[in-house]
Amino acid sequence: MKLLALAALSVGLGLSQSNDCDTLAKCQEALKTNRISSLAHFRICEIYFLQADYVNSINECREVLDGDLNPKWTEVWAHVDMGKIYDSVHARARALNEYRLALRTKDNTRGALEEARKYTETPYSPK
Repeated sequence: MKLLALAALSVGLGLSQSNDCDTLAKCQEALKTNRISSLAHFRICEIYFLQADYVNSINECREVLDGDLNPKWTEVWAHVDMGKIYDSVHARARALNEYRLALRTKDNTRGALEEARKYTETPYSPK
């Protein structure tokens, strides 16, 4: 079920890539080839986020930002996701900082800036 949610999230955002990993195992395998793959770290971040494993998810977001930033949209979405994670654990000041960092990228891939603006106004709340 969580795999379907991840696939729906990725497809819904239009962020999937032809060589994309869609499971934790595939992503970890991809990292054996390229340890700094921001895309693989981003997918792992999403997987952990869907499991409400916020510690591992935030760590993977940091890996995205320390990685190759390929594709470029991984940067803005890592900041948006980090904001959502911080909102989920009621760390509003940190969440706002991440949304502002997302806005600074000026990368609106698949509505990232609109999402960052929305959660700047109203905190993200997990359902």
